[in-house]
Amino acid sequence: MTLIIVLVAGGLSYAQDGKQEATYINNKLQQIDSLIDIGEYDKANYQINNTLNTFSFARNSDERLSFEFRIGRMYYQQGQKEKAMQKLLNGLDRLKGTSNSSLYIDFANLLARIFADSQNFDKAIYYNKISLDRAKLSKDTVGITKALIRLGSFYYAKNEEDSAKIFFRKVTYYPVTPKTEIRISNAYNNLGVIAQNNNNFPLAKHWNREALKLKIKQNDIVGIAYSNVNLGNLYHFESQYDAAIENYLAAYDKIKQDTTKDVQYLKRIIYENLSVSYDSLKDYKNAYEYLYKSDKIKTKLSNDQLAENIAGVEAKYNLALEEQKTEEEKSKAFRAQVLFYGLAFITLTVLILGFIFYKNYKLKEQNKLEQIHNNLQTRIINATIDAKEKERKSIAEILHDSVSALLSSANLHLQASRSQLKTHVPIEISKAQEIVNEASVKIRDLSHELISSVLLKFGLAFAVHDLCEKYSNSEIQFISDDNGIKRYHQEFEIKIYNIIEELINNILKHSKAKNASINLMERNGEKLLIQIIDDGNGFDVKRARKKDGLGLSHIEARIKIMQGVFNINSKQGEGTSIFISVPIYQPNMVEAV
Repeated sequence: MTLIIVLVAGGLSYAQDGKQEATYINNKLQQIDSLIDIGEYDKANYQINNTLNTFSFARNSDERLSFEFRIGRMYYQQGQKEKAMQKLLNGLDRLKGTSNSSLYIDFANLLARIFADSQNFDKAIYYNKISLDRAKLSKDTVGITKALIRLGSFYYAKNEEDSAKIFFRKVTYYPVTPKTEIRISNAYNNLGVIAQNNNNFPLAKHWNREALKLKIKQNDIVGIAYSNVNLGNLYHFESQYDAAIENYLAAYDKIKQDTTKDVQYLKRIIYENLSVSYDSLKDYKNAYEYLYKSDKIKTKLSNDQLAENIAGVEAKYNLALEEQKTEEEKSKAFRAQVLFYGLAFITLTVLILGFIFYKNYKLKEQNKLEQIHNNLQTRIINATIDAKEKERKSIAEILHDSVSALLSSANLHLQASRSQLKTHVPIEISKAQEIVNEASVKIRDLSHELISSVLLKFGLAFAVHDLCEKYSNSEIQFISDDNGIKRYHQEFEIKIYNIIEELINNILKHSKAKNASINLMERNGEKLLIQIIDDGNGFDVKRARKKDGLGLSHIEARIKIMQGVFNINSKQGEGTSIFISVPIYQPNMVEAV
């Protein structure tokens, strides 16, 4: 009898301990997720290592793999995608044959996202279908709708709209519940985008109205406003300008009290769309008023963004200084410790080993500092160039859209005055018109110098042709071949144009070339390839990089941030060949949350 009591008591104690351990681990995973969400990676990593060292988990256990998934997630969010992929592929392989579908889905979903980021949509689709199959096995409706939305988005990115529509439509077949309504709303929105792309405006309006119903049900104020803007655009495309204006005003009415940054961007779009619709109705007064409001918000956002960028760079710089001071203090403490043990033992062997260890440590720390410095320098360069591009574009738009319009208006008033005075026209009016005309020409020229009007109106290909024609003369001939590339997002085109213009300026200043060519080519709709070749003097690339000559570091930093490739081949007297490959920027559709 005593033996039975002891065994039962022991079993109860073990079960309670196991339950407490599971609760502790679950709470720890939630803490780690919260730390990762706010970017506290060092603290999250400490919690992971501390827990793994405290408990003895089997290698393929769900508990250990749950922590390893968080490690992969941290790698991904820190931009170390290769390490993240290795960790996730290893974990997915170890999970095969297990019953834990939710953890398997987590690994597959993050792998799909990594491949999608690198524009490898076939791989992204493969892993997303794995996630979908597992979600179906566990009858996880939320997981199923998430996977379907992502699959539709990936097929859309591959320009396979028919396949995309199939997956978006499947989402709409599920019952609307608090857990599924946001994905169903996103599916309706994406179906509306596809219908709009195919100029099927009635169908696009139908899907947008379905999305709007769910946004209203969710009380998603910003989502309602976006749906109204989309409907307004569709009415505008059908030349129903009054209906378009009605929807734009309804959208503004929903968010007029909201002063957050994202909503300010939406307000600017609404004002701009209202201006276009009123202009189509030839109501130029309202068109001008809303254009002025849009420009006012645009200027404020530009200034706020510039201030935010500067503050961000300053904060990162201060953080780097603090980290450097901490490392220096650690280094001092370590040197003192090495010195203490060296004097205590007084042996040549210990001194030699200490010296070797110390030199290796210093070399590692120096490499770390150089890496931090290089990364910081790259970010500062790109923040400066981005701010300069935005400022130049903003100033050019103000000069072209506002100042030029005012000068034209003044000239019209002067011309009207001449007509009224008939034969007795004061000479001051003629001189005033000459001054206004001269100012208009200077404003136009200045606007074109700040940012190419050909680029804004006709796109990158025409702008590069225009550059070649502009800089060709009797001493050097520029030719270009665009290979029929299409238009891209305006910000992307401006960045590429500025890089090409800077390289052309380098050729003009340093190469003494007689011929130069610029070739543009699109590969699989995913990357833009640029090749610039000249028959000039050439130069020593390594020496130029060390001297930071020809602005190479700025260009290389710019392309690095764009996740592109930048190669230079040049020798003295043999000309120069430059190759650039950058992923084409494409605005994302709505994806599952």
